[in-house]
Amino acid sequence: MQTKRLPLCLLTLCFIALGAVPALADSIATGDVVVGDRYAITTMSGEARAWVSGSWLVSEADLQLRVQVTYVGPHNIIFRVLSGTIQFNGKVYAIVASGWRGDYNRDSNTCVYQGPAIVPSGQRTFFIIHGIDTYHVQQGTYMRMWSVFRDEDRIVWRIDLQTYRFKIN
Repeated sequence: MQTKRLPLCLLTLCFIALGAVPALADSIATGDVVVGDRYAITTMSGEARAWVSGSWLVSEADLQLRVQVTYVGPHNIIFRVLSGTIQFNGKVYAIVASGWRGDYNRDSNTCVYQGPAIVPSGQRTFFIIHGIDTYHVQQGTYMRMWSVFRDEDRIVWRIDLQTYRFKIN
């Protein structure tokens, strides 16, 4: 009888511990978000690909964003982008924060960020970046993000990113 109680007690303790984990999860996923909250989105790994002159041009890609919540609704959360960069193919595109916005759909756990950026040559360009939550962890959320972008040389790039979103102060 004693040997049967020990596994049952351990199983009970595991369920209690698992019940506490969601309280620490990313506040966007759990609904604990308020206007003024700030989040960072950082790239874990990323790749940009373009078909140029009959072969694939492949580059590492990186996205860094800092955003602030401006609206919280029952189905959507709206962000303004405070700062950020997008890097690939040896170029750093600086985000023009005043023109960027983001929207998170609470029902589908998807997001879209869009706005202008400055090309290293000084030209202005425009990005639309889509994303979907893939895995919620205690302090944030892993996301898959992607964009199709035509650069200043009229080359079309497919950007694929594995990112991480977390709340900052």
